[in-house]
Amino acid sequence: MAFLAIATLLPLMSMPVDGASAVRCGESSSYCPADMACCTSKYSPSTYGCEVAIGNLSDVSAGCGDGLPKGDTLCCKMGPAESPSRSLANVLVIGDSVSIGYTGPLAKRLFDVAKVQHGPWDVSDGGALDTAYGVGCLDRWLVTQAQEMVQWDLITFNFGLHDLTNSSHCEGLYAQQLANITKRLVALNTKVMFVTTTPFMPLRTKGNTVVEDMNTMAQKLAAEYNLPVIDLYHTVTGACGAVYSSCSICRTNPCSYHYNAEGMSLQAASMEAAIRQHLGPHASLLTV
Repeated sequence: MAFLAIATLLPLMSMPVDGASAVRCGESSSYCPADMACCTSKYSPSTYGCEVAIGNLSDVSAGCGDGLPKGDTLCCKMGPAESPSRSLANVLVIGDSVSIGYTGPLAKRLFDVAKVQHGPWDVSDGGALDTAYGVGCLDRWLVTQAQEMVQWDLITFNFGLHDLTNSSHCEGLYAQQLANITKRLVALNTKVMFVTTTPFMPLRTKGNTVVEDMNTMAQKLAAEYNLPVIDLYHTVTGACGAVYSSCSICRTNPCSYHYNAEGMSLQAASMEAAIRQHLGPHASLLTV
């Protein structure tokens, strides 16, 4: 499997600044570090993001996943909308639009033990998009839109549905970029859990197993870091069957990427069970 190394593209972790040394973006509620420019982000609720230097990452990732805009900078969506809780565990969900869908129901399920927020702050687009975007923007999602540093008690993350280019090069690059993201999350010294990518049956029914291939690679990586895995892929296939074209939990018929309220609730229930199990000291707060 041929792919390009990207370990030197970005530092392992650049320490985010605190809100006091950040610059407000227009009249919005969002800020950027003093050494970063505010930029227009169409799907950010505040309409702003922060411009991040990414070197040659767009060239390295060319032809794979969503494809980054050309250039050595990237407009990254903001981190979570709200300040962290001072009384509950703080849980960060990093992922695409599927994770945006289940974050709301998950937050309601965990109301007694955790404040759950999504990274990036995005309610209508693809969220964390592909692994290349994640490599470039991860640090921006670990702080709030006001640039408050957060000691997250638990982080879940997933990348996959925006990386569906199944050449050997692109699958190898997915593995390499996911390793970059995983290493940086593990370095935060908090609880980290990987979430498998949910099915994309329009490809699977044609014999294309790119989602399944990526899940295998991701689970192997998670095992190397001894990370727990929340298996939403099998949560969905458990309800719909191993291979299917329609299912009661899908938003459309035939099924595509997204899920209806029943499907999002089903995924949130799987997420809740795993997160409650791994919250550690906060387990004493459990009421169910």
